[in-house]
Amino acid sequence: MSAGNAAFRGAWIALFLQLPVVAQGGVFVERAALSPVEKLVHDRLPSVVKVHGASGLKTIVPYASGVVVSEAGHVLTLDLVMVQSGQTRVVLADGSVHEAELLPPEPNLGVRLLKIDPSRVRTPLRPVSLSSDLPENGTFVVTLGNAFRLAEYGEKVGASLGVIAATTEPGLPLRHRLADVRYEGRLILTDAPNNPGQYGGGMFTLDGRFVGLNARVLEAVETNTLVSAAIPCADLIAYVDRFVHGRVPAVVDEGDAPAAPGYHGIRLFDQGGRRSPPAYVERVARGSPAASLGLRPDDLIVRVGDRSVRSCAEFDEEIARFAAGAEVELTFKRGNDVRRGTMTLGEARR
Repeated sequence: MSAGNAAFRGAWIALFLQLPVVAQGGVFVERAALSPVEKLVHDRLPSVVKVHGASGLKTIVPYASGVVVSEAGHVLTLDLVMVQSGQTRVVLADGSVHEAELLPPEPNLGVRLLKIDPSRVRTPLRPVSLSSDLPENGTFVVTLGNAFRLAEYGEKVGASLGVIAATTEPGLPLRHRLADVRYEGRLILTDAPNNPGQYGGGMFTLDGRFVGLNARVLEAVETNTLVSAAIPCADLIAYVDRFVHGRVPAVVDEGDAPAAPGYHGIRLFDQGGRRSPPAYVERVARGSPAASLGLRPDDLIVRVGDRSVRSCAEFDEEIARFAAGAEVELTFKRGNDVRRGTMTLGEARR
């Protein structure tokens, strides 16, 4: 790259981030971050990485972004086609390139953890914690990611300022290109654009909370409009805890016949037939774990732990995996509200 091109590119990046630069001996040097947004971007940039993977097809973009979520080298990103074993690299903010191990994905939400070797990192990793709170509509947010692969090696990824417009309910009909997308989680809708390469980056509130993982640009089936959104971190905590912190809930061992599922006290509107109906609550036993959770008749259960529930049969299948004493998180709808809580299962009753 010529000196003229380098100067132009440096000035453009600085203008994009609203960080004026000063020329010193032909090298552009940024001034210190002053505004709250500048300080937020400056503080969170080391936690956002570039992800490069496999391609070979014109329609597959071989680059994305990710967020460092542990000092042990765990990186949270989307489970994209380009993420292939032996062909995925993570580029840290200092420009160093690392081969990535692929951990099992979260199938319902389309995310995946990558793992790099922390012993090969030149500068300490800067992990961020996943916020369990959903930001309110109208909240200003900053999304970070390597849109259009403009940043290489140690160059800084891009930042976009936006406002949260809404949080969707699970099961919003979506399309990507011409194919329907089966997605069972919630989405935080924003006007901050998710361009190619921005996928897998982080959404942060102005007080620094990591509240969402940037999703692909999708199309809403009902309105035929493009949607820029993020997957709420609140829905990803159980998945990250499992592989990063080893917090696996106590579940029934499938190979151990005498093991019995724990008691929850929920009775569903299950009328049988060829197709199992949605998991609406018919009755909650008094003094049961479900009663302590605050579950009520007519609530609709949509998730057990980190797995989606679309029917009574699926609820029975998922809840049967947990033994007495296990802490089980339920996500349920009450009217238009989506709620979440944890109950501790009791001893099985005969």
